[in-house]
Amino acid sequence: MRRWWVLGLLCLTACSSGQDADVAEDSSLMRTFFAAMFDEMRGPPTTAALSEFARFSQAGVHFNYPKPLRLSVDHEHYTTWALERGDFELELHAPDDEIHAEGYLDSLVGILADKSQSIEGPLPGRSVRWCGQEITGSLYRFEFLGDPRFYEGFELPPGNVGPRFLIFDDITRNGAWTETAIATFAAVDASIKCDGSKPPIPASAD
Repeated sequence: MRRWWVLGLLCLTACSSGQDADVAEDSSLMRTFFAAMFDEMRGPPTTAALSEFARFSQAGVHFNYPKPLRLSVDHEHYTTWALERGDFELELHAPDDEIHAEGYLDSLVGILADKSQSIEGPLPGRSVRWCGQEITGSLYRFEFLGDPRFYEGFELPPGNVGPRFLIFDDITRNGAWTETAIATFAAVDASIKCDGSKPPIPASAD
């Protein structure tokens, strides 16, 4: 039985490590669980690995990201793309209603944060010029399941259908972002572009 578990895990790792750039796997709890297990076994990516990039292009948002990150998509409530490795995750949200980065984070923190520990936020995050706009992130610091976390959201210019925002989520090391998080932010910052290419819902034929 143990052999089959090991073979299954190795298969999952091989599939995720060989994933084509910008091809999103459907998100699932099982896939997330096994991927996180393998990330823990392999340890964090090397600096050299983090310097090799793939290209993300969804919902009219385009940027480079380090190749070790896995791309998945979730359609449960609205479309969300996630790039993950270890304890770090970057999400692009493209809701079809008026949900925005700060409101999303405020609700998330209300659910996840350990109320017995200090919760910091919303705080001014990093300031960037993305997609032709000056944007300041909305940052929260709190503990979840005993781990110190940073959540930072950036509101992007809206697409054809509705809002778009990026969420950076990391379990911090010594009170700072991890190397994976820093490398991902730098790649996004240097390459992000936005357009209105999220297609409108087609009119029904008469």
